[in-house]
Amino acid sequence: MRQSSAVLTSALILSLLGGCSSDVGHDGAGASSGGTGNGGNAGTSGSSGTAATGNGKGGTSGSSGSSGNGGSGTSGSSGTSGSSGTTGTAGTTPVSSAPPDCMTEQVAHTALRRLTRFEYAQTVKDLLKVDPSPSADIPADEVTSGYDNNASVLTISSLHAEKYVLVSETLAKAAVQNLATLDGCNTAAMGEDACAKAFAQKFGRRAYRRPLSDAEVQNLLTAYTAGRTDGSYAAGIEVMIRAALQSPDFLFRLETTAPAKANATLVPLSQFELATRLSYLIWATGPDDALLDAAQAGSLSTKDAIGQKAREMLADPKAKLAIANFFGQWSGTNRLPITTKNTTLFPTFTAAMQTAMELEVPAFLDYVFSGDHSFKTLLTAPVAFVSGPLAQLYVPGSAMGGATPVKLDLPAEQGRSGILTMAGFMSVQGHPDQTSPVLRGKFVRAMMLCDPPPPPPDDVNITLPTIDQGATARIRFGAHESAGASCKGCHTLMDPIGLAFENFDAVGAFRTTDNGQPIDVSGEVTDADDPALQGTFNGVAEMAQKLAASQTVSDCMATQWFRFASGRLELEQDSCSLGNVRRAFASSDGDLVELVVAMTQADDFWYRAPLTP
Repeated sequence: MRQSSAVLTSALILSLLGGCSSDVGHDGAGASSGGTGNGGNAGTSGSSGTAATGNGKGGTSGSSGSSGNGGSGTSGSSGTSGSSGTTGTAGTTPVSSAPPDCMTEQVAHTALRRLTRFEYAQTVKDLLKVDPSPSADIPADEVTSGYDNNASVLTISSLHAEKYVLVSETLAKAAVQNLATLDGCNTAAMGEDACAKAFAQKFGRRAYRRPLSDAEVQNLLTAYTAGRTDGSYAAGIEVMIRAALQSPDFLFRLETTAPAKANATLVPLSQFELATRLSYLIWATGPDDALLDAAQAGSLSTKDAIGQKAREMLADPKAKLAIANFFGQWSGTNRLPITTKNTTLFPTFTAAMQTAMELEVPAFLDYVFSGDHSFKTLLTAPVAFVSGPLAQLYVPGSAMGGATPVKLDLPAEQGRSGILTMAGFMSVQGHPDQTSPVLRGKFVRAMMLCDPPPPPPDDVNITLPTIDQGATARIRFGAHESAGASCKGCHTLMDPIGLAFENFDAVGAFRTTDNGQPIDVSGEVTDADDPALQGTFNGVAEMAQKLAASQTVSDCMATQWFRFASGRLELEQDSCSLGNVRRAFASSDGDLVELVVAMTQADDFWYRAPLTP
């Protein structure tokens, strides 16, 4: 099979589809898209366009790279992948919620969306029925505003191109080890060439998330033939799979359907493009055959039909991974595998404890989504899901601790409150040797109020106070009050919130004293316009009740899902769509399932902006 490697090079990966990428600007980031080229499949590529780098600050975007096109099946040289724009300072003016009867006149440009590493892994697992762990070799995706799927930074580097080739080889080799299950074609009865063509059509539709043209089928068969020469049928199928996995049609969520009117400001998505958006939003993977069949039959043509399909998909166990992926990024608990602690100070923070913390997050989310799927439950439920040594952390002396997380009702006197006091969440929002009122307060401010404080000035000393510089965190971090206006202005937004978490140490264990001194967990949300957030509170449980009752927090959660679903930050053009999503979430009394469904009803979900040269 190595003789076919000449047609399967990283040049294919760098040949992005011409004309699909457009620049995006928003409050907080500037971005540019590298130039793109459209090439043939089956290991052939067109030449890529020139790259451009954009820098943005306060809503200015970088310019997009120019596009290039290669003829189908013709090998072309790749250009350098476009680099992402420099992330700017977050804007201070939020996008307004337009009235319910507003009309969407245009939607924002979104850069070409590459599959994230997580989406790639889930997609190849479903597509090939293999262990997707080789995909861990693909470079990690850059995190922007809390999420790793911001299209403006999902570029293709030369390292990406190299790894996509190597990973595709490993996955394809594993897939053909069980070819009968993957293919299901009787080569003795039908003939190998006929089976190869049937596989190209069926597998290609799943891989590219739409039916293939005759030319595309032929390109995959060309790859099959290259692998089949002096080899076996399985060797040919293996090279075909490699070619598909290296194709831009697989690696990118392409939306290229031409509008009915050349001058349309809103370009409706095709049924297959809608199916792809729906599947990656709810399942974090490509559409299955049933969803593609629905698209082929035109059954996704109305918002009611999409809404019904979304609810069906959310009830499917496949939705658990995607839901956990969003909340893991939103809360930061996806960083648990790389979180470290001073084990002299926190000897219980072992590898087994970290694993138990990681398992708790999806178990708790399953409890919420299989129950009342209420945002209030997410923030306030006094329960834990424990395995291994985690029960001992929550309730010392507990006899629970098997391999599978089980529900544990927590003592009322601890004041535990849903995900906000989960041990894993407290661990990632803390330092190795102590708690962090700043990190914990910043999370609430940025991810729950959508009001992130500005970054500290370059000349500010951000060295942490040591644990011997004051008996309690309130005393130690009180230095922010006397450090001058440049520090105090920001820390008054975070610290009074974060100090309410001090009953929970750096690994989330409950405590009432710090260095032998009683802990004061009073706090407040300063500069709060929302009446529900005004006034002081004592501890996380009281704060969580305020957060759960807040319209500001409800709107922010809708905004966070909008950012995650659309792969970018919001713009003023999104005011109608975002306003409708916020209203739908509020009118459902904070139903998280209905929030996801509301995303599929937004005009931003149904349309794209016209392509720009």
